Amino acid sequence: MALPCGASRVLWAVGLGVALVPQTTHAQNVSEVQVAPPSITLKAGERMGLLATAFDRAGNVIPTVRVLWSSNNLQVAKVDNNGTVTGLANGVAIIDARVGSKRGTAAVQVVGGSPPTTAGNTGAQNPPPADGSLAGQPAGTGVASVLRIEPSTIYLQPSENIRASPRALKDDGTAAAPLGVTWKSLRPEIASVDGNGVVVALSPGQGTIEITSAGGLTATAPVVVQQADLAVREGAAIAVGPGVSDTLHVVVPTQGARGVSPLTLQWNSADPNVARVSLTGVVTGVAPGRTTVTVSGFLQTKSVDVIVHRPVELLAVRPRWQDEVLLPIQGTGKFEAQALAADRTPVADAPLQWSVADTAVASYDVASGTLTARKSGQTQLIVHGPGAGLAVTWNVRVIAAGVRLSVARVGLPPSRRIAVRATYMDSTTAIGPATGLTWTSENPQVAQVNDSGIITAGSYGRTRAVATAPGGKRGTVDVFVQGEIVMPSTRAGSRFQLFAAERGSLSQWRRVSDDTLSATDPAFSPDGSRIAFAAARGIYVMDADGGNPLRVTTGSGNDNRPQFLPDLSSIIFQSDRSGPGIPQIWMQSLAGGAPVQLTQGSGSMQPTVSPDGEIIAFASTRDGTTNIWLMAKDGSNQREFTRSSGNFKSLAPRFLRDGSLYYLVQGKEGGRTVAQIMRAELTTGKVTPVTGTELSISDFSVSPAGDLLALLGTPPQTKGPARLYIQALTSGGSGAVAVPTTGAEQQLIPAFMP
Repeated sequence: MALPCGASRVLWAVGLGVALVPQTTHAQNVSEVQVAPPSITLKAGERMGLLATAFDRAGNVIPTVRVLWSSNNLQVAKVDNNGTVTGLANGVAIIDARVGSKRGTAAVQVVGGSPPTTAGNTGAQNPPPADGSLAGQPAGTGVASVLRIEPSTIYLQPSENIRASPRALKDDGTAAAPLGVTWKSLRPEIASVDGNGVVVALSPGQGTIEITSAGGLTATAPVVVQQADLAVREGAAIAVGPGVSDTLHVVVPTQGARGVSPLTLQWNSADPNVARVSLTGVVTGVAPGRTTVTVSGFLQTKSVDVIVHRPVELLAVRPRWQDEVLLPIQGTGKFEAQALAADRTPVADAPLQWSVADTAVASYDVASGTLTARKSGQTQLIVHGPGAGLAVTWNVRVIAAGVRLSVARVGLPPSRRIAVRATYMDSTTAIGPATGLTWTSENPQVAQVNDSGIITAGSYGRTRAVATAPGGKRGTVDVFVQGEIVMPSTRAGSRFQLFAAERGSLSQWRRVSDDTLSATDPAFSPDGSRIAFAAARGIYVMDADGGNPLRVTTGSGNDNRPQFLPDLSSIIFQSDRSGPGIPQIWMQSLAGGAPVQLTQGSGSMQPTVSPDGEIIAFASTRDGTTNIWLMAKDGSNQREFTRSSGNFKSLAPRFLRDGSLYYLVQGKEGGRTVAQIMRAELTTGKVTPVTGTELSISDFSVSPAGDLLALLGTPPQTKGPARLYIQALTSGGSGAVAVPTTGAEQQLIPAFMP
């Protein structure tokens, strides 16, 4: 299948989650052109070749460019399209090598011939042009007030040469009109300089070169000639593919890592069949394998191992490059790339180069593959594979994001854990999973939190888990650690109050509510952080640790049996406020306002809400006996679910987390009272008994996971107040265990934490 060019040629590897990006062609920008040698002397009629080399901004040789050659004085010397100069007549000519807008020059001195002539003045001698002394000066206007030499300090190895350039400047430091200058070495035994500014190191020591203009302006630059160790900037090894080039750079580390002209060095490849090297240090892969390139000069030899890997056709990258990457300030993202051969197998030796367009916005660490956002803005992350045009670009936008946690409040019994997920947010838009967060607990004795956001409950109380993003944005979770079972009891006096305990220590109850009012009918919120209860003919809501009690219903009726809706927007409860002695189901918004009556007619009571909040189950006497009914959360579609008759009735429905419905069946059978907990599947209507017991059960509750029952009842042939029993429903669980009492304590049915 043919692929179109450009970005549209990107393939998506199904199952790998990687973008496969084929090669495309992009021209390198030429930053500099150098001509070697920088000056030559020819006899009239003699020919010599010049070499022009184009470099990019990184100092890499661009091997395939078109060079345009020209001479500024065709009477003295001419140059052909290959850079071959022919001397014609005595004088000086400047040879230009142009690549685009960039140019390099060489000065040509022609001797031993006749002086050039001009039309109408045959045989008249022209003075040598001043262009040689102007070569390398930037264009400018105005009168110069100062001269400079560049570079300002010249470092050379013995026998090395470099071309220095004059700079004519105005008072404000801008370029003035170029000036003709004469060059002079003040220590010719150390370094010489010709009329074109070519400095040649002759012996170790420190010399000085000087330029002087016709107007008397002068400038000097020190020339330091010393033997110093060379080094290859690229290190001890490079990797290229067949037909792919890389440029080696020789530098002097002790002299500011200055570069040494590659044309002054000798280059050699141990195996040209694997890789060849040019006169300018350009290494080109020929065939897969290994070889060594040596570079010699200035009495030194350095070597570089060259690995020629298999040809790379594609880059496999992760994440998708087509998608804009959104990161919060100081947030991080992982990026990966792998070079692939034509058969889609990895090319392990292929080098990849990573860069960020604007490092003030983001930075990339190659070792870890991590991009770190620095400040708001847009930038690009780019990975280049071996070969021209093999590159992938991700567009990155850094925003000032907040942190949103998966829960804002949570209640936990001791030792229980919960994993909190964190998301970076831009206003109301989720960016993605939050990384690099610092998690802390304001009270580690109550609850601890680890680096992954897992909260572990400790001792009773409340605390906050705080997630702090690298940029300072925070998200918090209010954590309430409370006993798993909350029971109304009179153990603290004549009024019912709420007490909490754990299933493994039913003799150790801790008081939750601290009020003079009686508190009954506790119910946990779905997140476990709040408890609703009935007190003083109204419904109250408080934090799970007993703090911040708030009355949410008012009126003349007797309100009780509250239950939270899953979204925590409202509470349903039973109340006889519409008629004394006839309870109905009501809904009260926690935002305030008047409650809404959901049922009418005969008594309806004991509501419970399905986990998705869409169905309310309740007990009703509307058909002459007590049965379980269902309705929508707005009170519509009321329908009978159980059909008890005779001496039996169904009551006290309880939804479990899995959506199944438990309820109590009571009745007379064989002259004795029997009670059975039943489990019903709403989707299929299948009903199965949960457990049998000899207790005379008046009420029950079940843990949301369905592994624990609480039964309020009395044993057979026993008189006195009902007691509370706890029974495990898991495999191998024992029978009902009575909760210990103190004195004349009375107990009511408890609530289980979700």
